[in-house]
Amino acid sequence: MSVEIVQIIEDDVDQAFLLDLALRKARFRTNVAYDGAIGLEDARRLQPALVLLDLMLPGLDGHEVCRRLRKDPWTQSIPIIMVSALGSEDHRVAGLELGADDYIDKPFSPREVVSRVRAVLRRARLRAVLKEERLGAELVLEDSAFVVAFKGSRLQLSSPEWWILRRLAKQVGEMVTGEELMTLLWGECNPVHEGQLDRYVQGLKRKIESHPGFPGALVAARGVGYALKSFAQ
Repeated sequence: MSVEIVQIIEDDVDQAFLLDLALRKARFRTNVAYDGAIGLEDARRLQPALVLLDLMLPGLDGHEVCRRLRKDPWTQSIPIIMVSALGSEDHRVAGLELGADDYIDKPFSPREVVSRVRAVLRRARLRAVLKEERLGAELVLEDSAFVVAFKGSRLQLSSPEWWILRRLAKQVGEMVTGEELMTLLWGECNPVHEGQLDRYVQGLKRKIESHPGFPGALVAARGVGYALKSFAQ
């Protein structure tokens, strides 16, 4: 079995070294680029299993690299994790809406990065076999673009929102614990706080409940979990 390649695009030499070392210790192959244009070409050439992408890059910044990776048929399905010191909610949302699969704030823990790389790769392997999934008679999850369709209406989601909805839609009306959803998104051994999960759930809630074509509602119970109510009724 071949070892998976992770493409690192990071202009800070020390940060790139930490990412490279942590991933090699975890038995990944790596390729490092120190600016966006070279990283983009490397990703097209190597077809890595995943891209770790800094945002504040010289020349071609991380947002533009992500946009071009997602537009190119040769790279559009490669998972992307953004790693950035720009940790505001606006930057996080912008990155995810561009098509990133996850977002890690700097300073980061190398252990956290490895855990989240593994979690995103697990989801990518599952997507590769899902193609399209029907949950009930009318709800369809389209994996290629993280879209949910219901009775002719289509709604674009971010990668975390799509996976959360997929899990909740399997048991409409039943609570799913935050711990289970965090494991789904970030793996077993992760230091991610439930507040980050709640921000993703709230983003999904706003999209679904503000769209006239989607009758669903999301419910959150502190300390209990999250549930999808009245969907596809």
